Amino acid sequence: MFPALETLRGLTTYASADELTVAVDRLTKSIGVSHWFYAINLPLIDDRHAHFSLGGYPPGWLERYLEMQYLQIDPLVSHCHDHATPLSWAEAVGDNRAIADPRLQKVRRMFGEAGEFGLGAGVSVPLHGPGVCWGLMSFACDARNGEELSRRMPELHLLAHFVHEAGRHFARARTQQTFPALTKRERECLFWAAQGKTSWEIGQLLVISERTVIFHLQNAAQKLGVCGRQAAIARAISMGLIAPQ
Repeated sequence: MFPALETLRGLTTYASADELTVAVDRLTKSIGVSHWFYAINLPLIDDRHAHFSLGGYPPGWLERYLEMQYLQIDPLVSHCHDHATPLSWAEAVGDNRAIADPRLQKVRRMFGEAGEFGLGAGVSVPLHGPGVCWGLMSFACDARNGEELSRRMPELHLLAHFVHEAGRHFARARTQQTFPALTKRERECLFWAAQGKTSWEIGQLLVISERTVIFHLQNAAQKLGVCGRQAAIARAISMGLIAPQ
């Protein structure tokens, strides 16, 4: 039986990521999920952007996945990056065995190897939201239980978003620890820059010189590990450091 709505809401009340993980373990096992993995801000392009994850797969599979660089061709990852609807793993691999495309062959090999680790079937849910570039939550089980897991896709979709509501706050706290903290003035300058204000206009609003505004924006960009005002704004928004109106 799927957890009641109040139980799902309770996921957002935990004080630590460890407590949340234990609770999600308990819920997912009760509905036949053997492994789950929640991740946001995956480093597809810029590996300096701090990613955050909870749960996990068997250690041997993670080692194999990284060794073979499956992240770059994983159709679950690309789907969750570009869409908002959940995807079953059976749909992701498709029935294209006759197509001699090297990339498709590698995808089929990836799913085949996952099955050897007890990850024969699954559902992946895209996650997007405030302060997050993008992410996903995957639920996996043995191939024998794949049809049942796919049938529960709407329920897993709901569960993933409650986990995300809790997890993104822990991710934000950890990300802020990963990168040097911005000063109040640096955040103010970035905020107004995100509203389209020029350095001169920001100076008028904050009662500081245009040169000082430029200094703060350059410092913020350096701390965030990017070059340029627009890149600094984008990074600060994605990390939840500023929230443009």
